[in-house]
Amino acid sequence: MENTGVIFETRFGWMGLAGGEGGIQRLYLPVPEKEQASELIRKYFPSLRESVDLFESEIAQIEEYFAGERKEFQFSLDFSSATPFQRKTYEILLMIPFGEVRSYGWIARKMGNEKALRAVGHANGKNRWPLIVPCHRVVGSNGSLTGFSASGGLDLKARLLRHEGVAVENGRVQGLIIS
Repeated sequence: MENTGVIFETRFGWMGLAGGEGGIQRLYLPVPEKEQASELIRKYFPSLRESVDLFESEIAQIEEYFAGERKEFQFSLDFSSATPFQRKTYEILLMIPFGEVRSYGWIARKMGNEKALRAVGHANGKNRWPLIVPCHRVVGSNGSLTGFSASGGLDLKARLLRHEGVAVENGRVQGLIIS
């Protein structure tokens, strides 16, 4: 699977993923146009060899998620590009259940350093596996949608949260936020 990937269409838009022998190296969240997805994936993988067959399971799981039929993913992720701090952050993000949100402070406390809020936010911004490593489920302690650098920005974050049944109004999560 060295330098292999795929661009595919979902109910939410065009997505891309790339992987190697160690697992999925990068996932690209939905964008409106196929060309946008192609530009995003080829920015980091210019000599990408496309193969839908190698990623049938991953594509099926993502399609099931967007159809409302899947709440957890079974992906092999290649975290070799992540720093130890990022890896620890991502492992904690993976614990946030579908349809729930957590604050940056909650993640920092889980890491054993309640002052690491900015570092947690920075790690989220470097997340190469959004949706699978659910950084969209992280909000400010007051429920505000913050820090989503993916194409589509906070609108996409709100859309993903609403898809999971989280009430979002005026850029804020309504209801329980575990801080």
